[in-house]
Amino acid sequence: MAQLHNRMLVILGAEHFDGWMTGAKDEVGQLLVPCPSDWLDANAISRRVNSPRNDNADLLEPAA
Repeated sequence: MAQLHNRMLVILGAEHFDGWMTGAKDEVGQLLVPCPSDWLDANAISRRVNSPRNDNADLLEPAA
C-alpha cells in the first residue's frame, strides 16, 4: 500500500485485539508491523467518491 499512501492505519489480527486495547506501551509497540500483504487488496474506483452528493454502494465497484 506504500505506493498509494505514505501512512497506514494499524491492522491487527483478532488474536491481538485485547493486547492492543489493554497492553503495556512497550508491548503494544511490538504490534506496529505491516500486516500480511494478502490481507489487503487495492482496486481503482470511481472519482465520484469525492463528492458527498454521491451516496450509494456502487461507488465501491471497481472502475471500468
